[in-house]
Amino acid sequence: MPVEHLARIFEVLDQVHPRDPGEEHTIEVNPGTVSERGMEQYLKLGINRLSMGAQSFEEEHLRLVGRIHSADQIENCVMYARNAGFQNVSLDLIYGFPTQTVEQWRTTLDRALALAPDHLSVYQLTVEPSTRLQVQLAKGELELPEEDDMVAMDDLAEEVLSAEGYLRYEISNWARPGRECRHNLHYWADRAYLGLGCGAVSFMDGWRIERIKAPTYYQRAIAEGRSPVVFAERRGSDGALKDFLMMGLRVRGGVRWSELEGRFPGLAREQILAFMERLPLEWWRADSDRIELTRRGWDFHSAVTMELMDVMFSF
Repeated sequence: MPVEHLARIFEVLDQVHPRDPGEEHTIEVNPGTVSERGMEQYLKLGINRLSMGAQSFEEEHLRLVGRIHSADQIENCVMYARNAGFQNVSLDLIYGFPTQTVEQWRTTLDRALALAPDHLSVYQLTVEPSTRLQVQLAKGELELPEEDDMVAMDDLAEEVLSAEGYLRYEISNWARPGRECRHNLHYWADRAYLGLGCGAVSFMDGWRIERIKAPTYYQRAIAEGRSPVVFAERRGSDGALKDFLMMGLRVRGGVRWSELEGRFPGLAREQILAFMERLPLEWWRADSDRIELTRRGWDFHSAVTMELMDVMFSF
């Protein structure tokens, strides 16, 4: 999207809801499509945080997932951002590529850290259906790393990033102190958010709302005066509690009892503890202030979520 288009969007947004310079304003950028001048223009628009989809510093892995940038372009992108004056830069990294070794993952971590990012999001590869990679895997042309290697890569990220002073404040996210991503923390706290544009999702007044994904059909609906909303669902109290727990247990520090009881009056602590006691003891801990997952529990957050879906809470 040209910077001029972004400027127009911000102009309109500021008429409706003027921005506070102290707030976090993030833009996601592709390292293969930005310039130093572009970075300067972003900063002038009031954008103060960059999230870069680096993914990997191995060229073969970038090609596997169809990325158009190179490892060198990632480094250039960070340099452009710093030269322009950005003081909050995040990198997205992925591990678990077909053919990837633990040693290659260490190289990616080292090259990322050499750029001194303020924040890192570290995800295990998710193979999307109907992609070229999914077809190659289905045909046996490629194989994902063994589960033991996946665990070793996650453990390596923990070891290397912790040693460099990054705090793992959420299952997949690391930050320098004070550089935790504010808008992601907002989502994980299950608070309201407004999404605008095609494919955007909102959560407002207990409703989850999704808009048309295809730009052509989205534009047509707007031009014809029709609502671009294609899905809306209101959560019940049980579903709201499960969402609150599922997201809150992703975050370091977990869920405070005071927040839980304030959000869901009438809920007995005993119900939550009874659910937690269904899980292995090494996965969680609780005290008078909060409940949270342990490091081991984070590894099995998906299993915790599945278990949570089978419980019915009453309050």
